[in-house]
Amino acid sequence: MTVRVRFAPSPTGKLHVGNIRTTLANVLFAKKNKGTFVLRMEDTDTEREVQNAEQAMFRDLDWLDLTPDESPEKGGKYAPYRMSERAERGDYKKVVEHLMEIGRAYECFVTKDELALMRKIQRAAGKPPAYDGRHRNLTEEQKQKFMAEGKKPVIRFKFNDDEQANFKDLVRGDVSFEVKNLGGDPVIVRDNGVPLFTLAGVVDDINQKITHAIRGEDHVTNTAVQVQIFEALKAEVPTFAHMPMLTDIDGTKLSKRLDGLSIKELREGGYLPKAINSYLASLGFSTGVHIGSVEEIAQQFELDKMGRAPVRFDIEQLKRANAIILHDMEYKDVKPFIDGFIPENNLSTEKLEIFWKSIRENIELLTDIKEHFDICFGVFNGELLNEDDVSYIEQAVETLPHEPYTNDTWQKWMSELKQVSGRKGKSLFMPLRVALTGQQHGPELANLLPVMGEEVARNRLESALKK
Repeated sequence: MTVRVRFAPSPTGKLHVGNIRTTLANVLFAKKNKGTFVLRMEDTDTEREVQNAEQAMFRDLDWLDLTPDESPEKGGKYAPYRMSERAERGDYKKVVEHLMEIGRAYECFVTKDELALMRKIQRAAGKPPAYDGRHRNLTEEQKQKFMAEGKKPVIRFKFNDDEQANFKDLVRGDVSFEVKNLGGDPVIVRDNGVPLFTLAGVVDDINQKITHAIRGEDHVTNTAVQVQIFEALKAEVPTFAHMPMLTDIDGTKLSKRLDGLSIKELREGGYLPKAINSYLASLGFSTGVHIGSVEEIAQQFELDKMGRAPVRFDIEQLKRANAIILHDMEYKDVKPFIDGFIPENNLSTEKLEIFWKSIRENIELLTDIKEHFDICFGVFNGELLNEDDVSYIEQAVETLPHEPYTNDTWQKWMSELKQVSGRKGKSLFMPLRVALTGQQHGPELANLLPVMGEEVARNRLESALKK
């Protein structure tokens, strides 16, 4: 059996860490099992659809190295990959007609107000709210009467109430629901003719040969409902995996701040794809963060070793993972990600490589680069020197070595300054740090001096004296 998994977002907003955690699990499972990752779009909710959201999702997935094997953009053997196109082709209509022919679907004319009243009465009686099946067996005469009143029917799937919905779950083990406790016959087609995910997801999974459905724990009840539909259609039920919910650091719903945790915001905030993927892949396991490429993470990924307790998203842990990666990256590897984080300049690649190596251990995010770039090459607005340091900086100007500068230049300069000034320790290097960078903390000056070069260093020392 060839493993086939899918991620099916709606183009109604940005991809966020919750979406990506699910996507990533699908990608890792597919890669681990030499399978196929399918991206399809549930684009039938036209009222909530956001312009260009679909294209933004494609870009986000490409940036994260989670590019699907089959998608609306790439095509594939089981196209089309948009629900709207499959609906237009008649995929869902055929299935609904079949379900009605075999007595497993029916028209229901119960209004929203009637449903609300029904649930209110049930709650008052201490019962869970559920559709009571009152339109399960309407006659043609009753249907015509409702239509004459201007009522439009929804289509409901008819449960076998005395059965159980059973399915295999790679995270939760064997799962079983009493069908009579699932809330009553579910709506599978709206009164405007648009199929709901409850039905469309099943039809697409069947037609696209999906073998495994990996998604959030909030879909467990939906899965029980869909299992009944799979079985009514005499189709093989996929193997499921319901991942534990992702919460905020304090255990509350993450949805309250998902806009700030969208992939777009994280990318613009200076996070790397490897950090995002590595951190999200670690959540739910007791083994911590295993930093690596998507291919490397896939070899360690085991859904059956995932816990069932909710997992907390901690932006500080993500930042630490990001910092670890940045500290080890060579300039050639970070270069594709630094557009927009480093000012336009005419510096040579060699100079930028030296600059990167000098600052990488002092940054956590790519957004930190600009501050260090300004220190080395930007407009200088340093602090005023103490009066006691003026003569010392004059000595520094006189002894400043001539280029070329190497990693040993700083130490040689300090040795000479120590002899001529009699200073040592903090009084030796702190005035120089202030004069050269305008700050009392930052990257090692031994690393910055070769980046600045003689001309910048001399100009800054002399500028400090003028102040």
